Amino acid sequence: MARVGAGACGLLSAFTLLTLVLACSQHGPFGWDTALTETVTAARTPAATKVAVLLHRVGAWPWGALPLTGVLLLPLLRRQWSAALLVVSAWAATSLVAVPAVKWLLDRSRPVDPLVWEDTASYPSGHTAFAAVLAVAASAVCPPRARLPTALCGTVVVAAMAWSRIYLGAHWLTDTVGGALLGSGIGLLCCGLGYLLRQRFRVRPE
Repeated sequence: MARVGAGACGLLSAFTLLTLVLACSQHGPFGWDTALTETVTAARTPAATKVAVLLHRVGAWPWGALPLTGVLLLPLLRRQWSAALLVVSAWAATSLVAVPAVKWLLDRSRPVDPLVWEDTASYPSGHTAFAAVLAVAASAVCPPRARLPTALCGTVVVAAMAWSRIYLGAHWLTDTVGGALLGSGIGLLCCGLGYLLRQRFRVRPE
């Protein structure tokens, strides 16, 4: 469990450092942000656009309820209430609190001419943070024998979501990196806090 705590601290520290760097850069894109966006958007195809738009939809409400419910399904069916609470708490702390707060504080501009309409600030990517926190939560609540495959699948999903955000012109690369760091960091932090609370009150896992 010490490794979980260390991982959470490392990820959230990296997110904080990136946020400070962006704040000092007056919110503008870095050179690699612009170059990657231009490269990815120049390679758009009809099939890839459909995939990216699908990911855009499942990463936000109301479609976002589907992956959240999917992660919640196993602990609810097994009556693992503390595990279900962990999932909901990690998601809420990320998508309802941390992401909107940082967007409001930094107020970074998005790339111009995106394929999808967004009315919030660019940093961090809420879609990528949502995918990351659910990936960590799914790995935490699944059976131990399925933990590694679940973590690998979650990593692929997070990478695909980050790609879709850049592809659609909705975010810069650094937005997606920040979202992945924030979501995974909060997910690990909630896992660690959940373990400490169970130990404190001597609650056995269901």
